[in-house]
Amino acid sequence: MVAMAELRLREDQREIVKKLVNALSSAPWVALQAPTGWGKTLTALAVIKELGARPALWLTPRLAISLHVYANAINMGLRTLATAGKEKLCGFGYTTLDFARGVCRGCPLNKPVRLGDLKQLSGSLDFGRVKEYAESMGICPYSLQSMLERYNGYDVVIAHYNRVHRLIRAIKPRMVVVDESHNLVLPTIHKIDARVMEVLLGKLGFEEDEIGQIIKSPETLKMVLNEMIDALVTIAFEDNDLKPIIEEVVQMLGCQVWFFDGSDGTITALELPSTNLSTDAQILYMSATLPPSLLGSSSVITIKRGWVVPIKVDAKYSFTVENVRARRDEMVRYIRSKFLKPSTLIFTTASREVLLGGVDEVVWEDDLGSKAPCDFRSGILALRTFGKFIEGVDLGCFENLVVLGYPILPPDAMRRLEARGVDERSLAVMKSIQLIGRVVRTATQPPQLPSITLADKRFLQIKDELQKYEIQAQLET
Repeated sequence: MVAMAELRLREDQREIVKKLVNALSSAPWVALQAPTGWGKTLTALAVIKELGARPALWLTPRLAISLHVYANAINMGLRTLATAGKEKLCGFGYTTLDFARGVCRGCPLNKPVRLGDLKQLSGSLDFGRVKEYAESMGICPYSLQSMLERYNGYDVVIAHYNRVHRLIRAIKPRMVVVDESHNLVLPTIHKIDARVMEVLLGKLGFEEDEIGQIIKSPETLKMVLNEMIDALVTIAFEDNDLKPIIEEVVQMLGCQVWFFDGSDGTITALELPSTNLSTDAQILYMSATLPPSLLGSSSVITIKRGWVVPIKVDAKYSFTVENVRARRDEMVRYIRSKFLKPSTLIFTTASREVLLGGVDEVVWEDDLGSKAPCDFRSGILALRTFGKFIEGVDLGCFENLVVLGYPILPPDAMRRLEARGVDERSLAVMKSIQLIGRVVRTATQPPQLPSITLADKRFLQIKDELQKYEIQAQLET
């Protein structure tokens, strides 16, 4: 089976395997950029086999990607474990709040996992099978998974980015693959309305004047909430209305940057995958769009798509907060006449939503309900630049895409991201590519591409950077 699986590699893929193996023989890391559908997963698995780099730790941002890697790995003859987090594996549906409350202590599945229990589980396993086996054995799925990681000697262990440090300690990998590594510079954003946070602080016993001061200093707020986690958990189980809010707060406590976003009145938290892997293992970064900081290195191997995506830059305005406030009416008239047409998808931010306000034809992200974005393909749909439809969704059903405003965060948040290695230019480039990728998702050139416009004068700053990703930006005159 292994030999047949290896035959699946094309000649160009085998050539890239040789280049990656040679590069890793003299460098601690290497990166591969290749179009979606080219076969990066098979190529990286072949590198693991060629180097004998076992165990290998494979990091992904989503379970669906983990399953894709898992299927290819077992076809390559590699004993593989695809893992999941505690909430996903819990058969009782407990959440992070429940775990913080100590629910595991009274769980009937909270029993020691014996090494003998692992003998019948010698082959490859994904997280679903781990859960099935654990429950049939009367033990906790997460505990079983932890034992499998540490003692079952897998060739490849697949995990979410957030589990990287735990698994580096547990399995001591010889190689780490960072899949979809463009996510290293694209923060996940969590938001809670500041007014709701004020209510929560009141429940915690703070006076009104204290609450105002704490809200003005989100990092202080984070420290206070971290210190009072037990009280938060108690409130959550006494007040069903606040429980989902507190669950989100607990998620946010692990985020690196907190700030107040005045454009929508929220406490906002930014979560970035760890870039400091703290390992001597060889590292392979992979993506269809590597971050600019990696792309300029000699340790990068790039496979071109072979065709360009033409886009237009409308440079009439810079849609900054100050400019929108000063020239709002003028901008509204321009946007309505230029961009608001049937079958148009608009990505924008809260500070610029006012430019689309009052237009009955516009459907907003919050109004989708149970419907999918493509259900509105014939109309005008406005989604958030940093919202939930920016990854893993195909929006090629729209004929027009408009990115309204330069896709960066407020200045104070950007300064703090820069201190963590994410500069404004890199974020703007990767976010622009991500948004364009919602409507152009094929590796081969489609017969017809949507009309794509980046509407903000500042996009001219990254015009040359976009060219490196086969995106041809032209100034609209």
